[in-house]
Amino acid sequence: MGLLNRWIESLDYEFRVLDACSRHLSPLSTCSKCFDSCTEAAITFVSGKPIINHEKCTECGDCIVECPAQAIEGFLPKRMIHQNQLIATDEHPPSIRELLVLYKKGVKTLIYEQEVVNTDWKQAVSEANDRLKQLNEPPFSIQRKKGEIKEEKYTRREVFSIWKKEAQSTMKQIAPAKWRFNHRELDLSIFYPNDQFTIISLDTSKCTTCKACQMLCKKNCLQITETDFTLSAQRCSGCMLCQDICPEKAITVEEKIQPAVKISHSLYTKECTTCNSKYKTLSINNDKCVMCKKRESFGTFLK
Repeated sequence: MGLLNRWIESLDYEFRVLDACSRHLSPLSTCSKCFDSCTEAAITFVSGKPIINHEKCTECGDCIVECPAQAIEGFLPKRMIHQNQLIATDEHPPSIRELLVLYKKGVKTLIYEQEVVNTDWKQAVSEANDRLKQLNEPPFSIQRKKGEIKEEKYTRREVFSIWKKEAQSTMKQIAPAKWRFNHRELDLSIFYPNDQFTIISLDTSKCTTCKACQMLCKKNCLQITETDFTLSAQRCSGCMLCQDICPEKAITVEEKIQPAVKISHSLYTKECTTCNSKYKTLSINNDKCVMCKKRESFGTFLK
């Protein structure tokens, strides 16, 4: 790659948290994956929302990868790719999610030049291969590469740094990024359409079909109609927001790989035995509407 292209790639804007963050969507969100992944303590919570300290941030990209909502905007560091082979370097190894996306982009071999492959890289590929096995996909291979792989390398902001401030607003949008990921390109559901990475479970005896989960789920994994409540976990990224905000604690989300399935729970139209109003319920044995049940519970609490 030419010097100009490398300079343009160095103009990526600073990372920032978008409104798609589950903590921006609801104060009940407990997600802390960006905070937990940051080894530089560059992410803190202010009024419950994650804030990035750009003076501490090294732009390693770990927070981008770990964010289940793809709500951190920025670019991951460029990986060295040679003839559809991932080259192990002395830099931070790719995450499992990065490797699974690279795999679907045709990069299925890790090559290295040292006597022994770096332990961190080897561990990352090993964990990715565990996931690939669950996905019924062949594993990554690891090979020793003889001879030098020629590839120019420049550090970020190394070249023409004094021009960055003036040029980045117009040039950053055209930076070549064939082997780079931005925050929108780490959605595994796009690359593995026949599989799901979470299981969403619903306790029909607790659910009141209030639709709070449906309204807040940006992946449209939960759909309540006049006849049923359908769970489609294929698109679920595991942000846990539906579980966090459910007032009845009727939803649970578990990280697990399995073939994609849709689960539908029938909705029944019944007449409340207390107020005689018609209502919808997921439990055929339920004989009271939500309001009457709450009044009854409140009365019991006061006694």
